[in-house]
Order: sequence, then structure tokens, then C-alpha cells
Amino acid sequence: MTSRLAALAAAESDVRERMALSRAHLVAAQEAARLHPAASRPSLPMRARELVSVAPNVTLLAAVLVGSLVIGPRRIAGVVVRNGLLAWIAKTVRRIAGN
Repeated sequence: MTSRLAALAAAESDVRERMALSRAHLVAAQEAARLHPAASRPSLPMRARELVSVAPNVTLLAAVLVGSLVIGPRRIAGVVVRNGLLAWIAKTVRRIAGN
């Protein structure tokens, strides 16, 4: 019985040592991260320009919103559906023809 308790105590001390080592590594990494400041965020116009250049769908959405304000949501919905459907069909035909 005492050998079993001794084995459990040894295993527990092993686990505690590994936990302490792991914690020490974590604290060291946290301190290292604090020493190196994070890069500053780009300005709002730069982020907007990057968003527009990377995501053309955002530009399309903005155009739809402005169009709905100018000519009304009912007319812009027809234009978007008609042109969107036509563009999707053309893209699909080009893709199939390319294969």
C-alpha cells in the first residue's frame, strides 16, 4: 500500500514539475510579447482603400445601396437581379467553354 502511495506521490510531483515548467515558459513568452509593441493600425482611409481593392463585392454592395437611394429599391432590385443573373450565366458559360 505504501509503495502505491509513493508511486502516486512521485507521479503527482512529476506532473507538478511539468506544470511549473510550462507556466515558466508561458510567463517568459508573455513578457517577451510585452517587450515588442504591436504594429500600429493603418488609418481609416487606407483600410477602406484596401477593402475596396480586395473585395469588389463590397464595392458592388455600396453601388446597390447608393442606387437604391437614388432610383428606389424596387427599380434597383430588378436591375441587380437582371444584371447579376446575366453575369452569373456568362461566367458559367465561359467556365464550361474553357474546359
